[in-house]
Amino acid sequence: MANQQKPKPANGRYNTNDETKRIVWIRAAGHCELCGTDLTYDYRAGQSMKWGEVAHILPASPKGPRGRTDHDEAKAKTLTNDYANLMLLCPGCHDKIDRDADGYPESDLSGLHQAYLERIRLAATTPDGGRAIPVIVQSQHFATINDIPVRDLLVAMSSEGLTAFDHAIKITFPQPGPRGRDDVYWQNIKDSIQHDLEQQLRRRGGTYGDAPALAVVGLADIPALMLLGQAIGDRSKRLLFSFNREHHLRWPNPLAEPPEFQFIPPPDGDGPLALVLSLSAEVPHRDVNVALPDSRIAELCIPEPSYMMVQNRRVIHAFRDALQKRLSQLEAMTESTIHVFSAIPAALAIEFGALLTTTHQHPYLIFDRDKDNQNQFKPTLHLGPLAQEVQ
Repeated sequence: MANQQKPKPANGRYNTNDETKRIVWIRAAGHCELCGTDLTYDYRAGQSMKWGEVAHILPASPKGPRGRTDHDEAKAKTLTNDYANLMLLCPGCHDKIDRDADGYPESDLSGLHQAYLERIRLAATTPDGGRAIPVIVQSQHFATINDIPVRDLLVAMSSEGLTAFDHAIKITFPQPGPRGRDDVYWQNIKDSIQHDLEQQLRRRGGTYGDAPALAVVGLADIPALMLLGQAIGDRSKRLLFSFNREHHLRWPNPLAEPPEFQFIPPPDGDGPLALVLSLSAEVPHRDVNVALPDSRIAELCIPEPSYMMVQNRRVIHAFRDALQKRLSQLEAMTESTIHVFSAIPAALAIEFGALLTTTHQHPYLIFDRDKDNQNQFKPTLHLGPLAQEVQ
């Protein structure tokens, strides 16, 4: 049968079965994953022809190219039919990666493979053929200047098969006034989002009348990023990028599995409901109780909170899936405002705000650290139906 593993030949190399090869061809859309050549048509012969090759990232034998010390026969046998370990290449690229294994290590090839499959997925699902409006939003209140160049976002988009739809939108929020991040500051943030961002988005439209995808990166206050997410959240397509000082806009580990999101429900009682998000750091419950006495705390967390937790876009998707269900549960418990205390990466703050649009029409009050008051939490702004600054 076609699905059966072929016997291992005398040279110790395991062979990929025909069904797996067929799926690899389909997933790669019949093109070389490195050079992009169409492998379904031979231009020299002038006729349709399958002339690509299914290549292994980790080898089909213990001693093949990129084989590690722990790459024994059992792993070679398992990986020879593992789609994550198989690329579709033209003969030239196949020969190149195997002759220069040091120049094409496992981590690079795996990253290129996953990025290529993501481009195929985007091309198949995104209107306008994989085009997106680049959007950069940043603050000026940090101790050091944090500027995200437009070029860096364009390069990150290109690595995932996205091209820019029109010029990039870059919004730099106004600096806090003499009284710090007060009501006036937050109103200025809202004005920037409404006038600088939303007006520019309204002037641009997709080729077929639909809203083009947005490629978004933000570096600002967590409440401001949540507000940004709420402003763009009702759009059908958004691709969030994550910035950090070490990797900039490159994903630290495209193959990493998302962390296990854990939810601790609130205790019974009549106190105000607080949602704690301990993802980039742990939020001490005592700090929540100081800002919101007698609160009933629900918490979404991961085993080891870290600002580097967003290793790839799958982490953002997993966060959304984990949070969506829990927000519905909390909203069913109370008609009153849900109070949010968070330590989360910027990309997840945008995603949180994006959820508070059509799906969750419930009042939320966002708290943030007040560096001028012993770093205690204080209420900053409302999200949801109220969408107004705290008085």
